[in-house]
Amino acid sequence: MKKYIFLGLIGAMGLAGCQNYFDEKQLDNGDYHVTDVRTSMTYTLTEEDVALIGKPCSYKGNDTVPSVYEQKALSLCTEEDSMAYYEWRRISVLKAFTEDASADLYVPMFMAFKFPYLDAGTICNVTYPLYEGKSSRVMPFETAASYTLQEEDYRTIWGGRGASYLTKTSEAYVPAFLAAKFPTATDGKIMVLSYKYLSTEPDTIIPPLPYHCTVKELLEAQEGGVHELTGIVGTIKSTISGRFYLKDLKSEDDSIYVYGLTDEDGNRVWKDKGIKQYDFITLKGVYSNESGEPQLVNAIYITHGTPFGAPSRAMVTEQDTITKTVIYQLLNGEWQVYGNDQLTVAEALPKNVYDQLGSTTIDKPEEVVLTYLRSTYLYPLEKQIYLIAYNTKSGMTADEWTYNGTDFVMNTGYVDDVMSFVYTNTWVANISTYYTTPFVGDGPADFTIQHVNLDGLNYVWRYQAAYGMTASAYVSGSNHPVEDWLVSPKIRLKKSVAPYLTFMHAVRYGNEQYNKEWLKVMVTNNFTGDVTTTEWEHLEFPDSIPDGSNWTFLSSGRFDLSKYNNESIVIAFQYNTTTGELTSAPTWEIQQLLVAEPDDEDEEDSEE
Repeated sequence: MKKYIFLGLIGAMGLAGCQNYFDEKQLDNGDYHVTDVRTSMTYTLTEEDVALIGKPCSYKGNDTVPSVYEQKALSLCTEEDSMAYYEWRRISVLKAFTEDASADLYVPMFMAFKFPYLDAGTICNVTYPLYEGKSSRVMPFETAASYTLQEEDYRTIWGGRGASYLTKTSEAYVPAFLAAKFPTATDGKIMVLSYKYLSTEPDTIIPPLPYHCTVKELLEAQEGGVHELTGIVGTIKSTISGRFYLKDLKSEDDSIYVYGLTDEDGNRVWKDKGIKQYDFITLKGVYSNESGEPQLVNAIYITHGTPFGAPSRAMVTEQDTITKTVIYQLLNGEWQVYGNDQLTVAEALPKNVYDQLGSTTIDKPEEVVLTYLRSTYLYPLEKQIYLIAYNTKSGMTADEWTYNGTDFVMNTGYVDDVMSFVYTNTWVANISTYYTTPFVGDGPADFTIQHVNLDGLNYVWRYQAAYGMTASAYVSGSNHPVEDWLVSPKIRLKKSVAPYLTFMHAVRYGNEQYNKEWLKVMVTNNFTGDVTTTEWEHLEFPDSIPDGSNWTFLSSGRFDLSKYNNESIVIAFQYNTTTGELTSAPTWEIQQLLVAEPDDEDEEDSEE
């Protein structure tokens, strides 16, 4: 039978012992040895502790020698693979451990240095910083580029006609411009593009509508059927019937003959619309090449506009424009505005933020971006995710922020992790135990309680030192329909194989018909922070639960968690008496919770 060691979490770290060591020394008792064994000890690594572990050298006289941590990293390397050393060096850079430079490798040596006086049998839960990396959604921004449109770029986008800004309709040509400007860009590339923008269409320009294809593309495809084209009015053959050549916007050499131009009702429109040579014009028609010359027949007028610089129109000034910053990404060979269904907002920090700082880069995004989010998004919803890209001295990057109901919080990629370490003759990581707490006598650990429906009660779940975590909806002779949750911290099943959950519990009173429905064990690998918006899996009790007839504590049996191997999970106990006939509300008491791997004795028992 496996002997479980249940760890308590305490805050005090002072030296404890039941003997008076000073008195024994004064009595010259040379054989006396004070013992210090702690089974519910906690320690949190400080920044200085992590810096010490990541420090490459120690000093001996005038010589430098590898530290014990460096020696450990070197011992993990081979002639073919030295990544262990590289990953260890990252500890000092990141100021945290990683999956490849994990705490179980290096913390044991630190514990020996920090606590040389502790004796065999001591168990300590160590909290340490772990860098899990930023969200995969922001990783492409680590290699993103930024570009600001130049005067010649505007002319290119506008087909050679000198506008120094873009408008809503002309933005449709940006993807084609990016493809021509950055022909060697690889799929997934992020480009943060800045340009001057006019929010209204000016009188000097009536830009072409987004088109289905260009004249050049249609000539190359020679595809029959109806097509919508935007081009430039070239040589005019007849203003009465509307016969003319439509030239490509960007290629003077490509043109197609338009054979007749009418409105949707078949009426001639040339003179009515005031169409002139060199105007932009958008139309649709049927492609044909039967006469030996590519032409568009049955052409229907959609819209047109005069070219830039018409003397009778008012000119746009620099003051009329704003600087707009848009994120583009190359996907499947096409540039498109960046988007992600998991994000509420994905945008680049606008130019005015940099102007206010008097800088072209952001040095303190945790302050600058936070201020921007607070002032821009006044009514955010809880759990919404905002991706903000910005310039740093080393290039473009991005961060995600989440609104937690009170404020925006940056997702840095850092988390606080906990690992159990045991001292026998040396310190070793107890990596087969993922989480454990006795509850009894040691408080609720870092479990939290979330109320959904208390039916007027002050509480349902509560901690009682003698019994552990307890829940009851029976108060002052009345049974209440309630829903209350006891929620664990995040538990990381690192390198797990066959993890399981078990605990001791007692159930008294209640309704035997409904107790299994009212008292539930739940698990999730995607906790939102709110039990009502999280997708939970209900874990059925492997053994029957106590029948409610007495206060005897029984084992819950083992709940199989192998479905969540190598993931982070949250476990919850749901007390919910809102369904069924409430004749008696049960009391549920939980102690000695353990999330672990089976030990050798378990495997031997299973073989027998």
